[in-house]
Amino acid sequence: MIPGSFPATKLPQSQFQILVQQFEGSMRFASGATRHVYRKALDKLLLFAENNPFKFTPEDFTQFRLWLLNESRLSNNTANTYMTASRRFCEFLVDLGVILKNPAWSVQGKAQTFKITGVTLSEVSNAISRIDRSSLLGKRDYAFISAMFECGATISELLNADIGDLKRRGDSVGLWVKPKGMRGKYEVIALQGPASAAIYDYIDSRGDVGADFPLFSTIRVGRATRTRLSFRGARAAMRKRLRIDDQRALRLDSLRTYCAVRLMKQGKTSEEIKAIMRFKSNMPFRKIMVNSKAMAEKR
Repeated sequence: MIPGSFPATKLPQSQFQILVQQFEGSMRFASGATRHVYRKALDKLLLFAENNPFKFTPEDFTQFRLWLLNESRLSNNTANTYMTASRRFCEFLVDLGVILKNPAWSVQGKAQTFKITGVTLSEVSNAISRIDRSSLLGKRDYAFISAMFECGATISELLNADIGDLKRRGDSVGLWVKPKGMRGKYEVIALQGPASAAIYDYIDSRGDVGADFPLFSTIRVGRATRTRLSFRGARAAMRKRLRIDDQRALRLDSLRTYCAVRLMKQGKTSEEIKAIMRFKSNMPFRKIMVNSKAMAEKR
């Protein structure tokens, strides 16, 4: 892009604050944790814009990211998360017609880093296969974990899904998931054999259910409720299911990375993995691939 060719937009600070509030209102269906992180990120953006000649250009967001790292002393991973919030806020402004193009879209940083655990792909598969499915709770947890490991579903996608979001097309089953913040088009997770069978086994065991019931609900006294499983509840419930041995346990979040490792070992290309796991931007995809390649090479 020729310097100066990006359409600059200068907003009064008062209007900027109102737009941030409107964006937060549009995220009312997102999880509380997501709203909290986005609020912190946009507070930082407001502070930066207040003290700098901010005109919604890529250069401004490049400087904002450097400011997060150098002045606010945030970690690389946190800065990446704050930039994701900024991109989605800018996309919201594009939809409103406040700005013409998303200036934060092209601003990328270093891929996020995570410690590579001493857990092999086969150990993950064995841990999942050992889950006791004799109870409704075990069926629910096995279905949840299988959808992440086999199909690359995210935690939030599964928690926000309703039973009516499952749709059969011949022999295939798709889960229509809501994007974060309820904005944009629905996406379809193609449920593979083991995950599809596990989900329907869990639903059949629940008994009386409706299309508007949450796909994954809390369970009390061995019976499913109509209360949607929370993010914290999912992590706590799955923690014991993903124990490898007395010393090692897998984080629920890391199942998507192991899904990518599995696809990589099956010979899938980077573009195929990106499509299967429904990545829209390069940063989270790069994070997954960096860790997946490291695991695949070591194991």
